[in-house]
Amino acid sequence: MPASPPQTPRRGRRRVWPRLFWLCLLLVGLSPARSAQAQGQTGLVLAFYYAWFEPSSFGPGKTPFTPPTPYSSGSLATIQRHVAEAKAAGLDGFVQSWYGPAPNGTETNFKTLLDVAAANGFRAAVDFESGGPLFASHNDRIAALQTLLAGHTQHPAYLRVDGRPVVFFWANWLFSVEDWAYIRSQVDPDRRSIWIAEGGRVDYLSVFDGLHLYNTAWSANPAGTAQTWAANTRAAAEQHGGYRYWVATAMPGWDDTRLTQRGADAFYRDREGGGYFERSFSGAASSNPDMLIITSFNEWPEGSNIEPSVEFGTSYLEQTARLVAAYRNGSLVVAPPPVAPEAPQAPLAQQPAPTLTPGPSPTPTSPPTPVPTPTADPDGRIVYRVQPGDTLIAIANRFKVDLLLLYRYNDLTPSTILTIGQPLIIGVTGTFAGTQYVPDRPFLRINPNGEVVHVVQPGDTLFGIAATYGLTLPELLTISGLPESSLLQVNQEVLIAITPQPQEVGGSALAPEPTATPPSPPTPRATSLPTITPAPSEAPAIVAPPAPTRTPAPVASPTLPPPDTAATAPVDTLAPALIVLVAVMLLAGVVLLIYSRR
Repeated sequence: MPASPPQTPRRGRRRVWPRLFWLCLLLVGLSPARSAQAQGQTGLVLAFYYAWFEPSSFGPGKTPFTPPTPYSSGSLATIQRHVAEAKAAGLDGFVQSWYGPAPNGTETNFKTLLDVAAANGFRAAVDFESGGPLFASHNDRIAALQTLLAGHTQHPAYLRVDGRPVVFFWANWLFSVEDWAYIRSQVDPDRRSIWIAEGGRVDYLSVFDGLHLYNTAWSANPAGTAQTWAANTRAAAEQHGGYRYWVATAMPGWDDTRLTQRGADAFYRDREGGGYFERSFSGAASSNPDMLIITSFNEWPEGSNIEPSVEFGTSYLEQTARLVAAYRNGSLVVAPPPVAPEAPQAPLAQQPAPTLTPGPSPTPTSPPTPVPTPTADPDGRIVYRVQPGDTLIAIANRFKVDLLLLYRYNDLTPSTILTIGQPLIIGVTGTFAGTQYVPDRPFLRINPNGEVVHVVQPGDTLFGIAATYGLTLPELLTISGLPESSLLQVNQEVLIAITPQPQEVGGSALAPEPTATPPSPPTPRATSLPTITPAPSEAPAIVAPPAPTRTPAPVASPTLPPPDTAATAPVDTLAPALIVLVAVMLLAGVVLLIYSRR
């Protein structure tokens, strides 16, 4: 019989446990300090990167500057050269605009970028194009983000900060904070990734984890702008709880005047022979950012590229290398702003109509000029007259109107060309008696006869429509008069409710016009006169936004996932079964007790 191993005396074992206990307490006490010390303040320097160019994308009338050799973004050699140039300039990674996983150039080129980055000790992240042409609904955005987090972010070269993958967002302001709260609840409810919003609205930080301003070239004082928005971001973190990342922007200059689509929004910021880049980079660094990002490595149509060009050679990459090195060793000196307030430079002469390359629009160039106040017509419509330089997106943002709602109010499409003086309906008052569209529900309308209808969108199903408006499928079929086997057509109107209508007395011609009293469900409301909100100034006041009201996840699109019908089963149908189950368990317990005593 083999000898048993020597036993530790009991007294000795008792001494071991207290030591382990105190060691655990020590580790627990140290862990918050370690995580707090590691959070943010990464020292990373990134650059926005675009992967949708062909040789025909460059040249007179298309780009203000020209690469030495026009190239294709899909070329492996091009991507390898870009990564090598960026790495030599001290950059840590690219943030590439991405249209989603559906077959398109930004997807295939991003896959190549990740592989090239991994081979060169470089990193890459996605700038999610929220209004991209391949996203027809929030369901498409949800599916794309789920695919991104399950796929690309697992690549060893994908950018991670504090152990989490980072996703930048462009044009998140196209949709409401409530929309994004719903999207995130479906994609990343536990916040296992870091979402960086774009723009000057800190209320988005109730959903997003950080903020960046894509374009700051409108500012003659980049340091003041960066420090103001850094403070706003930190203040929002205190309000919403948890850490919020500030990503400061540096720019060499700007010139999108060849993009005639931009109209009066186009502007020109002179590079000053590298002087503006010096002020912009040092100003961004002075805001103590968690990350610093350059707009841009190669956004050629907007004239913000630091990639080598015929006009400047490699001077901006060389300047980038010097600025990054000074930033990292702490010797970077903040360049002072001009002595006198500097106005944006006069636009260059317009060139022939370009072949447009998709890309982000700039943030506002300067404090806006006064805009005529919309007026309410006698019939209850709130009307705005188009001004020079207006775009549909700009109008929707200015008056806080859902862009899809603006299209439907005016029977427009994204390709509609506006004309100066054109009347646009941006809302209705409570006296409006025509067809009404409901804020935040662009596909719901109330017709003058009191019928409340849903306008069918691609991907809609009867079950999904019922769930959207709080109805059961049998209730929807009864109200709409449709059979369950119906095949829905896009733009078909599905009746979901009928509002009460006033009755004429004695056939009087003076009977009041029908009014659209919100049904229950749903509960639509009329749009009130919107408040005109100006674009951010160069030094906006640091004001913490009001605390958001916690509401259930909003209906972000008409194709929401159907609810779990099992969870809505009436309690009274389950009660008898529960009673029987409890009785059986009690009886079994009694039998076991008697048996054990014997």
